[in-house]
Amino acid sequence: MPRPFPDYEIHLMDYLYVLRKRRRAIVIFMVLVLGAAIFLTYGEQVLYRATASLLIERGNPNVVDFKEVMSLDSSSSDYYQTQYQMLRSRTLVESLVRKSNLASDPYVLKLKQGGARALLRKAAFLQPWLREFMAEPAPEDIVIRKMLKVDPVRNSRLVEISVLHPDPKRSAELTNTLADLFIKRSLEDRFLISNQATELISKQLVELKDNVSEADRALQTYKEEHALVNIPSIRGQNEFMQTAKIELVKIQAQEAKLEKRYLPLHPKMIRLRSQIEGLQARMDEEEKKILGLGRVAIEYGQLEREADSSRQIYEALLSRLNETTSEAQTQASNIIVVDRALAPVRPFKPQPFVNLLVGFFAGLLGGILLAFFFEYLDSSLGTPDDVERGLGLELFGIVPESDVDPEKPFGGQLFGGDMGHSPAAESIRALRTALLFHLRKVEGCRLILVTSPNPGEGKSTIVFNLAAAFQQNHLKVLLIDTDLRKPRLHKLIGISPAKGLTDILEGEVSFEEALVSPVPGVGFDFLSAGSYSHHPAEVLGSIQMKTLLDRLRKIYDIVLLDSSPYLAVADVAVLHEYAAGVLAVVHYHRTDKKHIQDLKRRFNITEQSPKVLGVVMNRVSVREKDYYYHQYYYYGYGDAAPAK
Repeated sequence: MPRPFPDYEIHLMDYLYVLRKRRRAIVIFMVLVLGAAIFLTYGEQVLYRATASLLIERGNPNVVDFKEVMSLDSSSSDYYQTQYQMLRSRTLVESLVRKSNLASDPYVLKLKQGGARALLRKAAFLQPWLREFMAEPAPEDIVIRKMLKVDPVRNSRLVEISVLHPDPKRSAELTNTLADLFIKRSLEDRFLISNQATELISKQLVELKDNVSEADRALQTYKEEHALVNIPSIRGQNEFMQTAKIELVKIQAQEAKLEKRYLPLHPKMIRLRSQIEGLQARMDEEEKKILGLGRVAIEYGQLEREADSSRQIYEALLSRLNETTSEAQTQASNIIVVDRALAPVRPFKPQPFVNLLVGFFAGLLGGILLAFFFEYLDSSLGTPDDVERGLGLELFGIVPESDVDPEKPFGGQLFGGDMGHSPAAESIRALRTALLFHLRKVEGCRLILVTSPNPGEGKSTIVFNLAAAFQQNHLKVLLIDTDLRKPRLHKLIGISPAKGLTDILEGEVSFEEALVSPVPGVGFDFLSAGSYSHHPAEVLGSIQMKTLLDRLRKIYDIVLLDSSPYLAVADVAVLHEYAAGVLAVVHYHRTDKKHIQDLKRRFNITEQSPKVLGVVMNRVSVREKDYYYHQYYYYGYGDAAPAK
């Protein structure tokens, strides 16, 4: 028995096969998408887009000198992002709507009244609280969402603003108006900041002026209280004390020297002690003066510093107030219009070539995805790999489609005998060879059971042509129609089913009386199903059936049994016990994979069983250059023209 191929590697040609197989779905989807793109393109309103370029410099309002308290960090990207959002701000757009009278503009009114929200507002079933969500948008909202576009120019300080409108002149007018309003608003904002700074500085000056006056008064009062005209230098006093200390040391050294020579009451000793006491008294007096002078100097210095500090701050703010007032009067904008908007010549929307190109590629890509989705959903048998790799069954052969011709013998369905070298005839011969090869170990008569999962798979046509092919190989062949429920072979051959298998098993007629030997035009023997039976499974499983088949094995080389579909009835389960090989016929792209997955389970076929289990794929549409069926292109190779 063959086994599945779990290590099969998907080839690129597998994907090409899917695309070729589903090409109709791809083409239809692509045509639909392309048609929708064409319809939407020609149904879209023509709009023009006028663009103006603005240069936004890094200008900061220099209001205060210390720490630039109110400066803007325009070197960062946040500054420019803020400017871009201000171009789309509701306040600026409201100014544009008022100045340009956009509230009564026909295009704005059309956008305001159209759309899905307008239809929902008119719907009677809509609840009142839901209608609030469907309220008409304001004109400025329409301008921001559907008309205005702000595009920063990368790696520059330029920004492009544009407005969509059906009228090109109106589009340019609105764009230029918006640019002017933006510059005007920028100046107004800066002027407002200057005014606010002026007011703030003026308030601070009033407070500082009072502080300066109070500090001056406190300093003057302290001078008057201490009768200070000029404050003596403490440094000079310190120099006197140092000189006095040196002189005192010298006198004390001289006194110590004279003590060794004179008595304490000596005039020289008395004079030195008098000098020492006088110098010591002067030093004590100077120390008291230094202490008093230091206290006054410290207090005086503190008051003087406070007065100077208040006076300096007051003078700085007064100077800044004058500068701010001057800047407010001569304020310049940091925004420059580089290019004013001109009335565009070509429409911005629609873009037919872009739309058609996008529609084509979107349709092609969507069609390819749809093709693979259909292939994923398709559970029918379509390729040999579905049988061999997916189900683990052996594929005995592939029979291509053939046309039915009522004017030919057997309705044009005989292509397995002496009917030339058509692709169908060659496929039947290949199937005959495969069966003989697989049944080569079977001695004597080879009894082959032919079935299918469902009705209409073409098993009767296959078994009929297979019998003709065996007969062409000089084998004695008997074809028995064991489909006692819906027999068809007698119609194909063109004989009456009055006498057949059922009549033989019930003892009504003998085998020789029911046998058609040979069938005219094909040469093999045929036994029809016979009269209708109410218990076909019991009849086929009877001892008479077994006896008949044992007799036929001694007479014929090949016995073919055309049975009922194995999913519909249990007749096949009875007949397969007699057969040396079981052949299942499936319909190309119609038989479901799950209908053949339980084939081995129903027939209880194992690797130890001598019976052959295989599949024939019938009615295959072998297209030119088909990857899976390339080996069948050459059926009919070697056909020679008749000799003249």
